[in-house]
Amino acid sequence: MQKRLMILGTLFEMTDLVKKANARGCYTVVCDGNPDGPARVWADRDYVADVRDVDRIAEICREEKINAIITSFSDIMFEMMVRIADRAGIPCYADPAMLPAYRDKQVTKKICRELGLHVPEFRRTKAEEWLCGTEACRPEADERPFGSESGDESPDPWKIYPAVIKPVNSYGSRGLQVVWSPEEIREWFRRTDPELIHGEALLEGVSRGQELNIQAAVVDGKVQLLSLADRMTAELDRNTIRVDYANIYPSRYFDQAAPVVTDILQKYVEKTGQKQGPVAMQCFWDGEKIEIGEIAARFFGFEHELTEYITGLSLEDYLLDLVCSPDHGKERLRSHSPKGSGCAAGIYLTSVRSGIIKNQDSVLDLARQQGTVGFHPFYKAGDAVERFGPAPYYARCYFRTENREQMDEKIRAVMETVHALGENGEELLFRPDLQETDMHVK
Repeated sequence: MQKRLMILGTLFEMTDLVKKANARGCYTVVCDGNPDGPARVWADRDYVADVRDVDRIAEICREEKINAIITSFSDIMFEMMVRIADRAGIPCYADPAMLPAYRDKQVTKKICRELGLHVPEFRRTKAEEWLCGTEACRPEADERPFGSESGDESPDPWKIYPAVIKPVNSYGSRGLQVVWSPEEIREWFRRTDPELIHGEALLEGVSRGQELNIQAAVVDGKVQLLSLADRMTAELDRNTIRVDYANIYPSRYFDQAAPVVTDILQKYVEKTGQKQGPVAMQCFWDGEKIEIGEIAARFFGFEHELTEYITGLSLEDYLLDLVCSPDHGKERLRSHSPKGSGCAAGIYLTSVRSGIIKNQDSVLDLARQQGTVGFHPFYKAGDAVERFGPAPYYARCYFRTENREQMDEKIRAVMETVHALGENGEELLFRPDLQETDMHVK
């Protein structure tokens, strides 16, 4: 029987998934709220509907006789896929009971603590604890921060600075800020969109070490590592979370960290009950232990292609195997080597100043450089940019080299020579201090 496949999402990250599904003979339907999504061009049928409108999209699935559904690269897309599949009676690798473990940051951290895994010190907090302006707003003893290694209560309930404050159920980096004092927390609550936080936030201690990105597959309840990367970040200012400027595959700590992160994910999926499908983790490695930042049941956006560049495994093919040919997918993974060969990196240029683009010739030249295997500019001359927007990046470029040393040299050259200039000659791009990025891993 032909697979009639609902693919949730139409942005350019989804175009290869749609094309590959078509090549397999699937009838493809795409849907999200973006009427101009480029993946629409390649689908057999497309619909414009807010992905959070579960009833509407479930109705579309019934009308189109959909018998499979898939998405990836976004937490909100993953959650809505699970809810739509449940409402429409379509098979899915996750069910609604699993959602808190993968979508609620506090639940994730509580599960990790129960499993004896390391997480930053954290606590859930409410706006009213901060905005009344009196000492009575301080939490009672049983509301003090928790999540530290020892599990002991801190004698000072606010001894978690610097900390990151974030919306409880946000996605990406929306609303995140580094705070250094109670006053900065109060100011965050005053100016953050109430629709984003609903009066609540999560306070979390700042992690140290090399940041790692892990992507894996769960096959009949067993975790198989697909890739392990270094996420390279640098500081912009004291109140901004570190800016990601490059993700490098494989990690220089692959041999030490790979068995540790695989074991962590195995424990986690056994707790959540996940038997199939993607699982990913962002964490910090100090040379001795892993501190977990995030665990998700989907792949990372804006870098999933890098796994294919070093290992030959297309994550789109894996996702389609899940719904079209699971036995073939298991066979494909049997020969997979997550370390791969050579080195691949995504270099991410980010705008950090408002302005009108006058000259970006050196950015566009990246597409023609030796070793470039992918290039996506988000702007053209004359466009307006702002701090971290409006697009997710200013430009994204993928490179391949024979080894890590060559890749480090390539990244340094890009960061030192590539510029985007505004109308008055001002630099619009983030310029990371590459000397400052050593995270002192032992």
